[in-house]
Amino acid sequence: MNKAIKLILPLCLLAACSQKRDPVKYAEDKSNGLRKEISVGNMHYTIQYKPADYIVASEHLDSGNAAERLSQLKGMVWFNISFQVEGFGQSPLRYQISGLDEYTARQDYYLNKAPNDMYLLYGRDSLTVNSYWFENNQNLTPYETMVVGFKLPGAVEVPKEDLRLSYYDRVFKNGIIKTVIKKEDF
Repeated sequence: MNKAIKLILPLCLLAACSQKRDPVKYAEDKSNGLRKEISVGNMHYTIQYKPADYIVASEHLDSGNAAERLSQLKGMVWFNISFQVEGFGQSPLRYQISGLDEYTARQDYYLNKAPNDMYLLYGRDSLTVNSYWFENNQNLTPYETMVVGFKLPGAVEVPKEDLRLSYYDRVFKNGIIKTVIKKEDF
């Protein structure tokens, strides 16, 4: 019996290791360190680091297009920064506004100015936003999302250092929202 266990156990371990993990499920599982959730006051922030294999898997590309897309993503790191007001069932842009002017000012900030309040520390380098998109949800969901990309320094194609993301929440005045994605978790 003991010999059978010694023979079967390595085979089970080999089979478990050979199964390919789902990059989307892996990245979105908070216990793996690539998704961070931060609450400040009644605001809730979700910061999702999106490795290249996560992006390709979520785009559902065939193998030929997937290889090309992976090549396009080299040298960049991507994040989704989502935010919502706890218990408020509408877009946070509508939270406690006094009128259309205040809503429009918030929308303008997220469309055009928010990237100026973000940076990424990579090793000893401080990186500014290289690519940005605000997913304006038109009040269809109770959260908003900013898609942020940073170009890695020099000839670095994939990150090999911790990623320290900082965002100053100018609209909701919650100070600097910081998170660290550790290189061991990539």
